[in-house]
Amino acid sequence: PAPSGHVRDLEEVSELFTKAGQDAGLQATAHSGPHKRGAFPAFNRGVTMGMGSPTPVALQTGYMTPILDHLVGHAAVRRMAAYQEAAFSLWAPRLYAEYQRTSNVMHTKLPHLPKNFPHSVFAAAAFNLGGKVRTFKHRDSLNWPFGWCAITSLGTFDPSRSGQLILWELQLVIDFPHASTVLIPSAVITHSNTPLAEEDIRMSFTQYTAGPIFRWVENGCRTEKELEVADPARYVEMQARKDTAYLRRLANFSTVDELLDRIE
Repeated sequence: PAPSGHVRDLEEVSELFTKAGQDAGLQATAHSGPHKRGAFPAFNRGVTMGMGSPTPVALQTGYMTPILDHLVGHAAVRRMAAYQEAAFSLWAPRLYAEYQRTSNVMHTKLPHLPKNFPHSVFAAAAFNLGGKVRTFKHRDSLNWPFGWCAITSLGTFDPSRSGQLILWELQLVIDFPHASTVLIPSAVITHSNTPLAEEDIRMSFTQYTAGPIFRWVENGCRTEKELEVADPARYVEMQARKDTAYLRRLANFSTVDELLDRIE
């Protein structure tokens, strides 16, 4: 749960998201039909990588470009994003530092790529609109499996009955009220939301980074195929490290005792 000032900010963001949907002529369901994450209209802005691309690329936002540009430039939306970042750096400082380093390297190498927010360590953001945002059971398999994504819930609904967050492998159902933020490893934890009541209004905002971006940076801003050609010895070394990569990545997570020591 967030402080009262942040709650007021997010009431403004909720109104902005509602107006954005109205300005775009959106309905509760996406024009193109249901997608992997749900039936709602979802728009991504920022940078991604995958599907054969040799470098990170800007996400194409089409007719939503002016609306999304307005949202990322609005002070209340920026404060919401900053709150997500602050929570991330507090609860997983080493993991946050890896995101920060990866973002810095990528934007130094490719300065033309967009950045949603001035100090954001996340490469992309999802604006989930339409007023009836409830995700299907899914995993975000293109996100970095050793990382977290930040999700903020928005709207007017009863969180004890609607829009609850289900973490399937953990067998948890968590109340997820308006103005609350959660950080989860969305690539490896299957998650969804409980159904909404007819009168409910719910939207959400997510920040994340695609997994291939981390691999591209780790390979010296190259794909694996490019690394194999340019630096065969380094390529062999990187391949050999894959079997134990999970151990190094798990070390990025902090224990509760570590976090308490930082506060003291």
